[in-house]
Amino acid sequence: MKQVVIISGSPRRHGKTAQTIKFLEEKLLAQGNKVDNISLMDYNIKHCIGCFGCMRNNEKVPACVQKDDVNALFERMIMADIIIYTSPIYSFDFCSLFKTFFDRQFSITQNYGTPNASSCLEGKDVLLLVACAGKAEENAMIAYEVFDRGMKIAMKANIVGKYVLENDEAPDFIMRAKAIANQMAESIAS
Repeated sequence: MKQVVIISGSPRRHGKTAQTIKFLEEKLLAQGNKVDNISLMDYNIKHCIGCFGCMRNNEKVPACVQKDDVNALFERMIMADIIIYTSPIYSFDFCSLFKTFFDRQFSITQNYGTPNASSCLEGKDVLLLVACAGKAEENAMIAYEVFDRGMKIAMKANIVGKYVLENDEAPDFIMRAKAIANQMAESIAS
């Protein structure tokens, strides 16, 4: 049994990303995993202001100095075995809510840019799920690059998989969403 945190960056409670998360969560629970489903729209998340207060507090447990819900969400992620990041693609990148949260993760790194760099997510398995109206090559590549750099370089996490639900307005969406949810659950089970 694994503790899985799903971070949903979608601003739509019943959108395509949310529907796919529902299928995935059902599959993960059926495998005996514990699932903590975090919908970012339910929390107070301020934008990163580039103050580097997190870097000045580097000797303590890494955290953002802003007073909002982000540090509590980070604690839940740190306790997890696996983190699944999800977002719809708007204008060729993550939606703004997800990107804001993703930017704030920088505050849980230590000694960034030095040989002693580390992260509270170091070594954790992470996955990405994005949904877009067009083809992956035309829509998701920027998001993939941002995710790769953030997870590999800053967070030092293990990317287990990246999944895109392309053409999410097509009539066969439900069938493909279930198939991707099954693939993701299988990659976690192995």
